[in-house]
Amino acid sequence: MARLKALGSRLAALPNTLPPMPEGSANYGKGRGGRPWRRLRDSILQRDKHLCQPCKAQGRYTEATQVDHIVPQAEGGTDDRVNLQSICTECHDAKTLEESKRGASRHQHGGAR
Repeated sequence: MARLKALGSRLAALPNTLPPMPEGSANYGKGRGGRPWRRLRDSILQRDKHLCQPCKAQGRYTEATQVDHIVPQAEGGTDDRVNLQSICTECHDAKTLEESKRGASRHQHGGAR
């Protein structure tokens, strides 16, 4: 009981308000790891029945483990549901490599950044 009393007096001495949030924290939780993205990701996987859409288009049935932007954000794509697809790791890695090559090509030829 004495420990609780000592703790109570120390808590009373603490400031009553939280420190201000650092700049940019208004977007906390809205990135790829945030709850809104996880909910959207889960709904896309469910919509696509957890099947990789590029594989399915080629007649293969592969479990999707990721959600991908069909038109990459770097090329003007959005987080709109129609621009998202379920995708397996193998397809995602190949697609990302191709997108990276296109991006490098644009940068070398003075295109949009």
